[in-house]
Amino acid sequence: MKLEKEIISLIPREESGSKTARKYIFQKNLSLYLLLSNHEKKDDYVFLFDFHDDLVVLDSSTNPDKIDFYQIKSKDFGNWTNTALTKKTKKEPLSISGKLYLNKINFSNNTNSLNFVSNAKFSFKNLANGTESLKKTIIKADELDPKVLKVFEDAIKNEHSLKTIDFKDITHFHVTNLSNIDSSTHCLGELSKLINKINPENKVNPELAYKQVFNEISRRTESTVTDKSISNLEELIEIKGISKKQFLAFLKKAGLYKSIDEEWLEIKYSIERCNIGHIELLKFKKAWRDLSATLIKDSNNILLNNLYQDIETIISTEIENGNIKDSFDLIEIVNHCECKIENTFYDKYFIKCLIIKVLNEK
Repeated sequence: MKLEKEIISLIPREESGSKTARKYIFQKNLSLYLLLSNHEKKDDYVFLFDFHDDLVVLDSSTNPDKIDFYQIKSKDFGNWTNTALTKKTKKEPLSISGKLYLNKINFSNNTNSLNFVSNAKFSFKNLANGTESLKKTIIKADELDPKVLKVFEDAIKNEHSLKTIDFKDITHFHVTNLSNIDSSTHCLGELSKLINKINPENKVNPELAYKQVFNEISRRTESTVTDKSISNLEELIEIKGISKKQFLAFLKKAGLYKSIDEEWLEIKYSIERCNIGHIELLKFKKAWRDLSATLIKDSNNILLNNLYQDIETIISTEIENGNIKDSFDLIEIVNHCECKIENTFYDKYFIKCLIIKVLNEK
């Protein structure tokens, strides 16, 4: 079975409800941090949030073949030991390492790696080469002391009734420098770096940009799939994930590739060619700034998203039906579309600016 069909057909082990506690904020921020860190390193990717594990990364959005699993745990005090990671109880019949290895069992032919990530360090005594484990930020399972490795392997074999396992070659333990107490600050810094790299002249407020991206991660993390009918990977991504193509489109939609001022100068030039008065131009300028801020801080607003989709549909329909002529200037197109929109909430210049934004993205 191809990985795309396999990951859809296999029901996740568990689906939690709303995740608002600090440890879940850490999980979401670390997922975002890993996305930002890998965005330019990978030609393609799909990040699936809280689906089969805390984070699942596919190597392609069209024909995935390899999958990386990440289990994310924060810790307020102390370090992780092999005992803590292999402990099981009546309430939790699978240990942390047992849950992680379940992914390899479920996706035996496609698992590229198993990863346990935490803000806390790992106290596994010395590694096989004598290095102190507490000094390492990445530990591969095949680096473990043979006695420690045996503890992991025996526990996993026992929990899953297996005689042999492929644990040491695919498992990694990571220590992240993301703060458990204030994980958003570090994520904000990484997002700022990415924005500055793709748009050096930007004047985007990174805090608003972070809020919007984090909201997208949260929405997908908290969505459940057991009550939905999913037939393909595209539908799954829409509910639980973000592909590289989507993330690029998302950054563009959020205005992160250009500053608000840069975008306005381009729009202003097009509007001025339509011979409008100075007062009306100022109304467009104010509405453009309001729109740019709203798209960032209210990215999950259902009313706004519906309005955006309505505008896309109206523009496409009117062009296909020949109702928007080649001779129309920008304002004529905007006014033609604006009068077809049912709206009792947003200012009409806000809507006109949104129409211009949609037009520019087509």
